[in-house]
Amino acid sequence: MKLTVEEKVALLDGLDVWHTKPINGLPSIMMADGPHGLRKQYESKDNLGVMGSIPATCFPTASLTACSFDRNLLSNMGKLLAKEAKANQVNIILGPGINMKRTPLCGRNFEYFSEDPYLAGELAAAFVRAVEDSGVGTSVKHFFANNQEKNRFFIDSIVDERALREIYLKAFERVVKENPATLMASYNKINGRYATEHHYLSKILRKEWGYYGVVLSDWGAVHNRIESLKAGTDLEMPSSMGYRTKQVLEAIHKDEALKIAVNKSADRMVELVRMYKKIEVEPIDHELHHKEAVRIAAESMVLLKNEKMLPLTKEDKVLIVGGFVDDMRYQGGGSSHINPTRVDQIADIYKDYSSNINISKGYSIAHTKHDEELAKEAVSLAKSADKVVFLLGLPESHEAEGFDRTSLDLPSHQLKLLHDILEVNEQVICVAVGGSVMNLSFDIHVKAMLLAYLGGQGSSSAIMDILYGKVNPSGRLAETFIDDIKSCNVSLTDDNNAVYYDESIFIGYRYYQTYNKHVRYPFGYGLSYTTFEYKDISIQEDKEKFIIEMTIQNTGKMKGKEVIQIYIGNNVSTVFKARRELKAFDKIELDVNEEKTIKIDLPKKAFEYYDIYKKRYVLEKGEYEILVSKNAVDEIEAFDFGMDGEEIHHPSLSYQKYAYDTSDFPKIYMTPLPPKNIVKKRPYTLSSTLDDASKTLVGKIVAKMVVKEGMKATKDMSEYLQEVAKKTMMETPIQMLALFSAGKFSFQMAEGLVDIMNLKFRKGLKKMKSKVKENGDE
Repeated sequence: MKLTVEEKVALLDGLDVWHTKPINGLPSIMMADGPHGLRKQYESKDNLGVMGSIPATCFPTASLTACSFDRNLLSNMGKLLAKEAKANQVNIILGPGINMKRTPLCGRNFEYFSEDPYLAGELAAAFVRAVEDSGVGTSVKHFFANNQEKNRFFIDSIVDERALREIYLKAFERVVKENPATLMASYNKINGRYATEHHYLSKILRKEWGYYGVVLSDWGAVHNRIESLKAGTDLEMPSSMGYRTKQVLEAIHKDEALKIAVNKSADRMVELVRMYKKIEVEPIDHELHHKEAVRIAAESMVLLKNEKMLPLTKEDKVLIVGGFVDDMRYQGGGSSHINPTRVDQIADIYKDYSSNINISKGYSIAHTKHDEELAKEAVSLAKSADKVVFLLGLPESHEAEGFDRTSLDLPSHQLKLLHDILEVNEQVICVAVGGSVMNLSFDIHVKAMLLAYLGGQGSSSAIMDILYGKVNPSGRLAETFIDDIKSCNVSLTDDNNAVYYDESIFIGYRYYQTYNKHVRYPFGYGLSYTTFEYKDISIQEDKEKFIIEMTIQNTGKMKGKEVIQIYIGNNVSTVFKARRELKAFDKIELDVNEEKTIKIDLPKKAFEYYDIYKKRYVLEKGEYEILVSKNAVDEIEAFDFGMDGEEIHHPSLSYQKYAYDTSDFPKIYMTPLPPKNIVKKRPYTLSSTLDDASKTLVGKIVAKMVVKEGMKATKDMSEYLQEVAKKTMMETPIQMLALFSAGKFSFQMAEGLVDIMNLKFRKGLKKMKSKVKENGDE
């Protein structure tokens, strides 16, 4: 397709919030959020979602589906999501999210798979392949090292190259092999450069991995359009309404590198539209999709404890207690929030399972105050029950996109009621609801524990199916559960410039296992209602891989699924390495007494590490282990193997000590570390935040006015979420306020605001008052 320079540049800026521009016969295509359900908004210029979205199936969040350890399950979910996208004329789904769970406090962890890059990469790859094969595009996000919500729009992630390669880029490297339509560049900086302007887009993504798809910006993540184009960010979203198009056109004729970049990006955009423009609409069976959502949730939930309490029988006199009994939390808050086609509530469905069930609210999830009347009723009913199912967990006000948690603790009024019920009835089964790690230390007092995470619109049915034995639980933890955030080696801070990833490769179980730290429940852990026996385990070696063969038999009394986990135990080395790492897994279903023989391939490349001195992956000579395991802690059988490879002699570093010590982070980072905090002074720019400017009198006045106007859209939120919205607004770059305002606050007005903050009052006021439109393609 022959396009003029002007048309090429225009094609690289969105039409509005969700569409690409139609150019010279090339149609517009639509994107919509969709990691676990379609969020197609009614209004194309509605960036904040205040106008609502079309009804769609809300599937379980990634934090739960990751626990399935089931590629086929994620593939099936991808097919269903693609069908809903096509039915609603959506060409590209904005998902999945595959950022690493560096800390359990990240407010967006519910949207991500795991603390382990191999597991995240494999499951996301299955999802992406299924969606793409169905004729719908995906957008794998957020590329890269985007692991906290605090200051997410500008914080600089300072990461050594080995951690980047082995942890933060690894899942993306795997998923890129499935050729997703797009990758989404994140808001943050990495080692001094914004992700949208980062040389890794060209050096690694394009040249090393051979990715030819489109790189689009997260919504508002572009700061310098010319530099982002040169780096390889093809599409800016949402539309800058011509503001940045004008900048590029003014520069392109005197900048040959920019001209080349625009040509390449335009070619990729044309190819994207050609590949995904055609949508063959298929009818949706919403009832079927709901049933599948229930099944996916039930096959992912994790049974953590069971002292012969589960499954329940119809003869058991059961009390189900908790604020979630009639208001189940089933998804996270933020850009992935789905308008579900229906929501199952335990209060509506419990009679389908037994006539011996009572329900009681016990506490409210709307606040954290102890309600004596609700609690008294619950305790009274508990006295006469054979067993009590206690629902507890995190309300949405405790975790959502836009802010990070400060603690792993559950609301105190929930725990008080649990204590009071245990005083009158010790036969308690807990069901934990939430998007991430929670303090479950109270489990020593209860007889059983089911982790439900955020199970989508069918979560309540999935919970009841497991409790009553209609489904045998087979989920395994995709992240380590600890009791106290102090047990985690990664801390979230209020630093305003840079965050040091000084733990390097030691996140999640790689840290807890290597440094012998106690955890509540290890990565990969999960129970079943049946038992499995492993036998005849053997390993054969060929040139490129190991072939692990074993026979597994269901020795229990119920049909069930088992997750086979293969870890490697690293060699004694002058290179610091995690004690063990997940490198393969599979999931099989076995009937009672049935046995199956399976084979799992383990490539020898799985033993490689990234060498920061040689700047490549290296297989080091040494003695290694291959472990067939139940989880990251409990091994079934271990095999020792000598591996031929390079002999490596690295200088001693603090990470090799028995006690955790990150003092040598500057040595592995290899360049001077930037300050964690800086005083942000004039001159302010469009990339400055209201918080930056509020350090001055003029800036404080301006910030107060802008926040007051912006808070009008939050009037229906709780007091707590209003405060979160206010803080987010203060941390948002000024240019994003223009992008997200739906034209009410133009870039010209934003420039005027910056001028005023820089004490250029006359110039600023002239821009603010001007009624002249920016040269936009609205």
